[in-house]
Amino acid sequence: MQPPLLPHSRVKLLSLQCTPSTDALHLSFKTQHHMNGCLAQLQTTVYSRFLIVSVLFFFNHMSALNFNPAPNYVVFLAMALKKRGTDVMIQSPKRLRVSRHVVFWEHKMFYSLPLFSAGNSDSQADPLPNLFPEIPSPSAESVNPISDESPPADPSSDESPTADPTFDESPLSAPAANPVNITASEPRRSHRVSTLPSHLRDFHCFSAFATLHEPHTFREASSDPLWQQAMKEELDALLKTGTWDLVDLPAGKSAIGCKWVYKIKTRSDGTVDRYKARLVAKGFTQEYGIDYEETFAPVARLSSVRTLIAVSASRHWPLFQMDVKNAFLNGELTEEVYMQLPPGFSQPPGFSPKVCRLRRALYGLKQAPRAWFAKFSSTISQHGFSASSYDLALFFRRSDHGITLLLLYVDDMIITGDDVQGIQDLKRFLGQHFEMKDLGPLSYFLGLEVSSSSDGYYLTQAKYTSNLISRAGITDSKIVDTPIEYNNRLNTHDGEPLPDATLYRQLVGSLVYLTVTRPDISYAVHIVSQFMAAPRSLHYVAVLRILRYLKGTLFHGLHFSSQSSLILQAYSDADWAGDPTDRRSTTGYCFLLGDSLISWRSKKQSVVARSSTEAEYRALADTTAELLWLRWLLQDLGIDCSTAVPIHCDNRSAIQIAHNDVFHERTKHIEIDCHFVRHHLLQGTLQLRSVSSQDQLADIFTKPMPSGRFRDLISKLKLVSVHPT
Repeated sequence: MQPPLLPHSRVKLLSLQCTPSTDALHLSFKTQHHMNGCLAQLQTTVYSRFLIVSVLFFFNHMSALNFNPAPNYVVFLAMALKKRGTDVMIQSPKRLRVSRHVVFWEHKMFYSLPLFSAGNSDSQADPLPNLFPEIPSPSAESVNPISDESPPADPSSDESPTADPTFDESPLSAPAANPVNITASEPRRSHRVSTLPSHLRDFHCFSAFATLHEPHTFREASSDPLWQQAMKEELDALLKTGTWDLVDLPAGKSAIGCKWVYKIKTRSDGTVDRYKARLVAKGFTQEYGIDYEETFAPVARLSSVRTLIAVSASRHWPLFQMDVKNAFLNGELTEEVYMQLPPGFSQPPGFSPKVCRLRRALYGLKQAPRAWFAKFSSTISQHGFSASSYDLALFFRRSDHGITLLLLYVDDMIITGDDVQGIQDLKRFLGQHFEMKDLGPLSYFLGLEVSSSSDGYYLTQAKYTSNLISRAGITDSKIVDTPIEYNNRLNTHDGEPLPDATLYRQLVGSLVYLTVTRPDISYAVHIVSQFMAAPRSLHYVAVLRILRYLKGTLFHGLHFSSQSSLILQAYSDADWAGDPTDRRSTTGYCFLLGDSLISWRSKKQSVVARSSTEAEYRALADTTAELLWLRWLLQDLGIDCSTAVPIHCDNRSAIQIAHNDVFHERTKHIEIDCHFVRHHLLQGTLQLRSVSSQDQLADIFTKPMPSGRFRDLISKLKLVSVHPT
């Protein structure tokens, strides 16, 4: 039985023989059709202690005129993740070649392959060197490359356990005048017990989770005991905190509606944490000036989150996480707001229809976040904490024993510091004023997975990324090595308009949040986010490429080293006139605290730069603004930033303009940026250092990169692969 050939191939196998001493197959062949680029068909089988693979592959590296009549030996090495092909090693002439024409015969095992012989082998070859020295060679009586011990044969089986195929161990015979086909004996049926591979043992959890359903209506949820219990707990909490009073609706007033929202809360590993039912007001029906006034409420900047973790890693501070249950219900309303009765809430019989006069900031109200933050700020200030002037969601307290820090994002908080007793006192104080949930060491915060080890903290979004890939419907195994194709410049007119841009906008919006821990996709996401208004087919292809890159780098994330210093440095760069549509430049910068990447940006400039120097100088001004904020934030964290912070720039003209107080027609249109950078340069806040383009780390935020340069930059930015333990 001869393996199938491609239609355009004109190759005939002439001899096939196994050499047990080398665990390789000897193939002899010759062509019947001479042509340029003709293909040779080879079949090889490679096995190790755990794997048997049969490979049929084609390559066109042979001579265009004839084939080498000597036997060829081929060994499969590995999949080429960074190339479009499969890495194979050819013993003669001892070269590593990459072929795209590969078919794996996984249904044909080593001991079940038939032998082919058509005679006429012109020469013999030296044996292939043993690539698997730890594996004993199969004997002539039995071939069992999977395991050292075979289970006993089934007595009821009609097949003999000794019916293994035998192979001629002699070298290839001399050419025969009349070739005779050699028929292999029938292989026996394997009695090995099939077990699930270790890397697939956890997939039943994801399968089980996929069957969970979140109801969308009260009628649907009321039939499930789990959701009934969740709604009961929510109503009990609302009544306990005195969220409303039942009153008659005053004349001239209107009551807003409300609804139930259902969510299955999961842990970082995807398992179910709890069923959460939340009653929310339909705040979109509120009227400004009547039902609410101000709505702004500060939350922690994600740069502050990364900076806090980096400082904690360097100073070996523990990180703790706490959650406030029903946080918004602690906020007190100053406006007069009425709400209809919740679905499922029974009104006392014999009374006129009632409405809820809200006393607390119910979820869904426009002013609810602001009311909660005001309540929390006033409460924690009673414990001696002060809010940072540069991130109002960062609270700190200094004492003789050290510093205690708290970073708040709505109702989630991170607590750290070197004052161990102060941390315990803070937890106790919060528990006395709010209903708190102590989540222990920081592990999962706002979708960010935080893992710790002796060498620091790791920050990833693997679960979030996996869910995003599933939402896009990417089920194949194709991956790419860069998030955006090299020299690919998207515009507004190529491709066909998308009939429905909803999925495109959802994916891009999710990718924007993924850049919190993935600076390697910042530039690519910055590009595709420019076409949200009218995306086209080529833009969607670019989004899918980002997702395929993420699929191959699922567990990549940031590493905050415990051995890192706390010296701040910055890199600033710009890609002049890189946008093919409006010729605006792209600003890119990044900040490292020691070896830890804490802040970065990729953004198109608001005006057209007339020269590369102007584009670089505008990028310097943006970098300086971020530098000032980080210096002030680090001071509140207890980090000394009195020395000048170096900014690395690869444009000498921009550096010269900053150092020389000269204005002329080439610089007057960027005069404000010049004054801004020069002022802080003279004040000693920063210093400008020239760096080569090869060492410019911010280059990754301004333009597409070839794969080699791209991998070099993400390595220097301390982006590492963090596999789950």
